Amino acid sequence: MTQFCLFRPPKGGYLSFLPNEILYILLDQLDDKDQYHLSLTCKKFYHLVRLNLFGIVTPVWKDAEVIGLENLSASCYRDGVVVNNSLFIPILAKKEPYCLSINLVQKPLKLIRHPILIDFNTESFYEPCEFIATAAIGNRLYIFGVKNLYSGEITNAFYELNINTFELKKVHQSHHLPKPRMMHTLNSIDNHRLALFGGRMCMNGKYYDSKDFAIYDVKKNSWEVINNESAFVPSRRSNQSTMFFNDKLYIYGGQQITSSSTLNRIHDDPDIWEYDTLKLNWKRYLNGLTLSGLLLPKNCISTSGVNPSKRCGAAIFPIRKNIGILGGIEMMQINEEILTWGHMKILSPMKQTWVQVKVKEMPRIECVAFYVEYKFGTKDIFVVGKDQKEGKIITGWIKDEQ
Repeated sequence: MTQFCLFRPPKGGYLSFLPNEILYILLDQLDDKDQYHLSLTCKKFYHLVRLNLFGIVTPVWKDAEVIGLENLSASCYRDGVVVNNSLFIPILAKKEPYCLSINLVQKPLKLIRHPILIDFNTESFYEPCEFIATAAIGNRLYIFGVKNLYSGEITNAFYELNINTFELKKVHQSHHLPKPRMMHTLNSIDNHRLALFGGRMCMNGKYYDSKDFAIYDVKKNSWEVINNESAFVPSRRSNQSTMFFNDKLYIYGGQQITSSSTLNRIHDDPDIWEYDTLKLNWKRYLNGLTLSGLLLPKNCISTSGVNPSKRCGAAIFPIRKNIGILGGIEMMQINEEILTWGHMKILSPMKQTWVQVKVKEMPRIECVAFYVEYKFGTKDIFVVGKDQKEGKIITGWIKDEQ
């Protein structure tokens, strides 16, 4: 593509005058190398190409001061969910359970504690828990399973929390309730369904990881187990990273217990798994493995580029039409675990390629991340995580330095 053809087509006019969304469509027809060369032609295309690839031009970390942040325990920062630009983290304490919230668009940021009111019909069934999994549908948070603070046993308690009234109800008589577990994930996949995956379970005093996949229908108050032991599904894991985007559930990383070791270790699987909630099938993006179509196993997709290594405690989140991976503990090829930081890895499912962009001044943390639209057309990434060395909570924004 010559510079003449790019800026002065034979019939007149300027390509650079087209709306950005049209230009993004054109950019998607180019590979990463061609996009890079295009970005060198002018400042406008430099910005557009980086937005198309990374969702941000020049990302930089900015500390976020949150009033009252000292009241958030480092053990529960992954238990939260964002609803209408507010982060909610339920704490099912032994006495006086409460829900923490941060309005991410109201300055200054403030951590607010809301007392939870236990429904009369739930009071006798209430189990204080830790390591919970939470998902939101409308103004309701759904909380499943985890570890009972009194007995230390793993439970399959299932609650609904109204974030308008902060009333907690136990979901009774749900059919085919999944077995007790902790360190699993729960995601909302539409306006009436939740998806549960994996987690750590216990049998005869021994812990093991699960690859259970089940969907709960709020309208029917029933669970449906989607896979069985022989199905093409992600392998057993706990503490994995998940997100739901464009009718698809994505699963990445986590921990595993093996037959040779009962200790936590980073999962051997570096790939990203995708479940299509419309086609009802799994796909596997082979991380950094480029194979011809003839050699690829069924439902596997080869990828190229700078891919992330095996890790747990990472954030996974949508960034434009792509998938972003940030932070976490990474396993290198020599089996040395280090805390990875500094670069955001981005997978394009459409192009099946990985790119990376450096986040200036990014701290060394395990984290979760949320896209927040604080004014029309402007989005930043809010990150809450845990410093691995000191174990303290860290919050910040990934903003555009341009």
